[in-house]
Amino acid sequence: MRRSIFLLASLLLICSISFAQESRFGVPNLVAYDKERFHWGFSLGINIVDVNLKTRSNYEYPNNISPIDSIRVMQIYSKATPAFNVGIVANMRLGEYFDLRFIPSFSIAHDIDLYYQFSHPLPDPNPTSNGVPTDLILRKIECHYINLPLFIKFKSSRMHNVRLYAIAGGQIGLNMISSRNNKIRVSTSENYLSDKMKIENVPIIKPYDVQVKGGVGFDFYTTYFKFSTEFKVTFGVMNMLENEKGIKDKENIDHYLTSPIYTGLQSLKSKTFSISFIIE
Repeated sequence: MRRSIFLLASLLLICSISFAQESRFGVPNLVAYDKERFHWGFSLGINIVDVNLKTRSNYEYPNNISPIDSIRVMQIYSKATPAFNVGIVANMRLGEYFDLRFIPSFSIAHDIDLYYQFSHPLPDPNPTSNGVPTDLILRKIECHYINLPLFIKFKSSRMHNVRLYAIAGGQIGLNMISSRNNKIRVSTSENYLSDKMKIENVPIIKPYDVQVKGGVGFDFYTTYFKFSTEFKVTFGVMNMLENEKGIKDKENIDHYLTSPIYTGLQSLKSKTFSISFIIE
């Protein structure tokens, strides 16, 4: 008898706790959503674009380039720039905790800003500077990438209408304006330093990039759709700097290869931090 009363009391307690939880949080949304084989959606996001660059050991002393021995490249560095990202989501369920995701996207204004610090002021080749001498010269590599990423998504157990997940994978990026970047700029200025130093050039990069990606996110189940917030980091695995064989402008290639804009660099590898908002 006592055992029966104890079991009944335990059952009533469990039922009351379950009822209290349901009253507090409400009925879960989209209960059967994650059992579907395929999901579709779209994503909007912001990219913070940067690069890991490696300079040559002798880039501070381009004595065979500089018309004046006292003028040399002192430092080369990059600064992060923002870009806008829009994509389409295709998700395939692999199991209770795993999904395969393909999210082709377009990254707009995915520019790379490189700063060259010279020992003495030189005429600035940037169009908006009007040739005013400066010792810090910006060279902007313009890019618009179509990215083709493939991810594995690992999901935690669902906590009412929230789920935590992690993603990992890789992607190939195709630069849609690579042909514009492959042109070598030849100075027509009569300014001695501007012509001899050849600082009007912009580093030429490959038309594609290969990267690894990883990140975390949160799924929020609403009444009619699933909303996700995602944080990702991307690292390039290849040197984006184009080699001599890949440069198409053979007529002016010597002009480019002797420029401190090129000779100071050994490698450029992409680095991006992304915040994405996804609706499925």
